[in-house]
Amino acid sequence: MTENELDTLLPLLKKRIPYDEDIFGSNELYEQALTQLLEDSRGILLSKLYPFEDYGIYTIPAHKYNWVLRCAVELYNLADKSGVTSYAENDLSWSKFSDGISNSLKSELISHVGIPKNSSTEEIEEETENGD
Repeated sequence: MTENELDTLLPLLKKRIPYDEDIFGSNELYEQALTQLLEDSRGILLSKLYPFEDYGIYTIPAHKYNWVLRCAVELYNLADKSGVTSYAENDLSWSKFSDGISNSLKSELISHVGIPKNSSTEEIEEETENGD
């Protein structure tokens, strides 16, 4: 994550996930946890947008900042429920169908795809250009 992205997103995430001394213990640990949530959200976003490319070279598109924040909040909320699929107590039940972010959040992303090129395609193009 670039410094510019972090400078923009970290203060916004702090508004959505407030500091709690009982959970984080120190402000430094709080900022490290939020930074890691943003890094994980960035990885999820870019791996979905560029599934067939090395997405490490890309930055977060500005119009996806809100998506990254919502993903980070979902990851934070899932942290204590890892591996839980259902829970019931006193006529109250809770179920989780996914082990990661929600399907509605994932469905907002559309992958960037192109036409794959292989050596046989390039050879045909060269032969066509050369008149062979």
